[in-house]
Amino acid sequence: MTRTLPRLALLAALTLACGRGGGAALPAAAASPAPAPAGGAAEAIGVRTVKPHAGSARVTRATGELRARHEATLSSETSGRIQRFLVDVGSQVKKGQVLVELDASTARIQVQQAQAARAAAEAAHRGAESELRRARELARGDAASPAMVERAETAELQTAAALQQASAAVAAAQDQLAKHSLKAPFDGVITARTKSAGEFVAMVPPTAVLAMVDVGSLEVRAGVPEAVADLLAPGAELAATVSPSGRPFKARIRSVGAVVEPGTRTVDVRADPLGGPLKELRPGAIVEIALGGAAATEGLFLPAAAVQEAEGAQFVWTVEADRLKRQAVKVEKLGPGTVRVLSGVGPEALVVAESGAGFKDGAPVRVLQ
Repeated sequence: MTRTLPRLALLAALTLACGRGGGAALPAAAASPAPAPAGGAAEAIGVRTVKPHAGSARVTRATGELRARHEATLSSETSGRIQRFLVDVGSQVKKGQVLVELDASTARIQVQQAQAARAAAEAAHRGAESELRRARELARGDAASPAMVERAETAELQTAAALQQASAAVAAAQDQLAKHSLKAPFDGVITARTKSAGEFVAMVPPTAVLAMVDVGSLEVRAGVPEAVADLLAPGAELAATVSPSGRPFKARIRSVGAVVEPGTRTVDVRADPLGGPLKELRPGAIVEIALGGAAATEGLFLPAAAVQEAEGAQFVWTVEADRLKRQAVKVEKLGPGTVRVLSGVGPEALVVAESGAGFKDGAPVRVLQ
């Protein structure tokens, strides 16, 4: 009886200790933690979709841009350090005007050396000519042999050739000196300056120093859908508006391209603005062109925002089984905001209306209503 009581007390103490530890009498009875999701489940991307709609569209407008027919990036024809700029961004310049000067101290010394060598060659040639005249006079009086005259003639020819070579060396040195001045190739406006005085520029590879455009040679460049390209002809006038001001102007078609661009199924059309210069007409401005005629085009149509382009290839994002799929397509731009599908998707495809960040093949999506 005396031995049983300590055992009962020990059992009670163990039970009390387990109760303080959370009520689990045995380790095997402890609750197992819930397993964490492997790698973390990717959150579905919310997208809005459209289906290519069948029908017909009348093409009445095209989008283009204003570009300068004469534009250039200027670089030096020789290597050297820029001494000074004579113009800045926005400067109006004339053809042949000096824009930038490079340090030409070495080139000037080379010109002086070439000129000195030519002066020496001229003196030698004059001496040879004098010797030849004297030899011929002596030969007429039988005071000089034919061999003496022949030697004088040879010396005159040699000094004449040396003089010609020295003159060419002077021209080459002067040409090299002239290359230390960067000149405007045409009348225009300086649009960019990429270097500063004191910087070194190289001839190979060419170092861009300035950029300029001839704002007086603006043209409209537009890719017109092939469906209406045949309605346009050189000499025809087009009504156009420039963005963002909406200023209207007229343009005369100068050329209609002979080939269709495979990626966009458009034909290159170029037109010259008519009338006096407008301040809104600047290189790079977007232009909306009202086409002279309209043609009905049938097929499947999509919003232009649904079509993406990468590395020269067009594609759309489609939704299949709640997953993204990149689908190659070929489309024809018909006007602002609309394209005609030539190949790649059918009328039942669910096409993502606008691309977004994080899009990749197989990514989970949910279609928003």
